[in-house]
Amino acid sequence: MALALASSSVLLLPAAAPADASGDVARAEALYQEGKYKESIALLDKYLANHPKDATALVDRGDDYESLGDSKTAIEDYTAAIAINPDYAYAYASRCDSRGELGQNSEALPDCDKAIALDPKSGYAYRARSRVHLHLQDLQAALADANNAISAASGNAYGYEIRCHVYVNLGEDAKAIEDCNEAVRIDPSIEEGYFQRGRAEIDQKKWPEAIADFNQALKIDPGPNAHYWLALSQLNSGQYDDGLKNIDTYIAAKSDDGDGYYVRAQIELKLGNRAEAKTSAQEALRHYRIDDDETGAQKAQALLDSIGRGAG
Repeated sequence: MALALASSSVLLLPAAAPADASGDVARAEALYQEGKYKESIALLDKYLANHPKDATALVDRGDDYESLGDSKTAIEDYTAAIAINPDYAYAYASRCDSRGELGQNSEALPDCDKAIALDPKSGYAYRARSRVHLHLQDLQAALADANNAISAASGNAYGYEIRCHVYVNLGEDAKAIEDCNEAVRIDPSIEEGYFQRGRAEIDQKKWPEAIADFNQALKIDPGPNAHYWLALSQLNSGQYDDGLKNIDTYIAAKSDDGDGYYVRAQIELKLGNRAEAKTSAQEALRHYRIDDDETGAQKAQALLDSIGRGAG
């Protein structure tokens, strides 16, 4: 299912440069902390042209690219840094994180293993490996790494956010909400804290709370996945017009996901638009079959059958 691991945030990257970094590298890191990633890259490009063997500068530039969503280029810089310094724990953890973002989980896992072997107290490496285990559906391993991340850095919001995510997938919603509460308490700008708490609230049928959390997540990061879950919450709370707007936004970004069309069909049916509901249910069925999702195909067919029975 396309939404099983919906996630729209990248792990927070710690500063990588040592205290004696060159002035240019230090200035680039300051730009990074200000969110001026392109300006930081421009400065590091000039610096690395004259200092191509500075592993710290390469990693810093990789962090900038990752923050811009260019995981492929980030991996190139992390790999170059590792070639210069094979014991650079943070570079392995960062490459693990970026590979995970690209779905390269079999390659990511050894990188995180290496990072932790080099630095057993790296909360960042544990967080990155926990996320990889989540994508691999190894929830117990993901939980163990999330626990280690919190033990290593109890003041870091992302450890609690990831454990919240694990608990959501385990169906332990009360624990998930407790961890996401702690994540957003530490860092009110952590989008995934609101997003994952909203998913747990859906499981508990707390529709107003879920709607509030997904709206907050969208204020921080207007990615498509929160629109899906917001529409689902609005469907169940009777806010059909708003739900239709949000599910249309989701489908515009992810037109190959059967779940989006299935929710749209339900909303259209609630609005009395049977023809539109039938069309959306047919699209849901088509995409579920493309994805070999038998469970999805069965529920879409059942919805189509119910629409047909109600036609007369």
